[in-house]
Amino acid sequence: MAVPKTARGKVGRPPLERAGEVEERILDAAKTVFLAHGFEGASVDVIAQTARAGKPTIYARFPSKAALFAAVIGRQAANNTQYENLVPQGRTFRARLVNLAVTLIERAFADETIGLMRTAIAESPRFPDLTLEVQDSARQRATRNVGHVIAELARAEGLYGRGAFAAERIEETARIFIDLAVFSMLFRALLGEDVRALKKEAQTYVEERVDFFLAAST
Repeated sequence: MAVPKTARGKVGRPPLERAGEVEERILDAAKTVFLAHGFEGASVDVIAQTARAGKPTIYARFPSKAALFAAVIGRQAANNTQYENLVPQGRTFRARLVNLAVTLIERAFADETIGLMRTAIAESPRFPDLTLEVQDSARQRATRNVGHVIAELARAEGLYGRGAFAAERIEETARIFIDLAVFSMLFRALLGEDVRALKKEAQTYVEERVDFFLAAST
């Protein structure tokens, strides 16, 4: 008796509940391969083997290696700028801002984040639009989400709605905070400074910049 097609393995598309799982597995595999070999050295064959997926399955979701690379970079940027559950710790407003900045730096210093950012920068002449798009969207998302965190801290301190913490200025304040307290450390890591040494320096570095930020904004 013939086995119905619906009961055979590897026939047709995966059910809807598995479609997202397959895509995540492909992106995880692609990230691993891009980190190990860079864009030029990565092959869709190796990505397919790592993901345990056929090349047609990959191309059905990502029409080219460049599209797959863009999806990997975009997902990493989105993951790194999700701060919805971030609750800075500390007894004072200053201490909570210091904790916030140190946490942002630690997240940015994850090996895969630094590696993918370096790969994206190296490929920027090949994909200038991708680099700019990811940078702009990540910066906007980070600014918006950090703005929400700072607004909550300012409310608890009774500062929200005034000066730099006014509702219409909070995202600009968040952008300045990120640039002042985080960006320089991240830039140094991207240029190849030892991340472990930078982590040891982070607390003092952040405290100095948070003091400057508070002097200028309160």
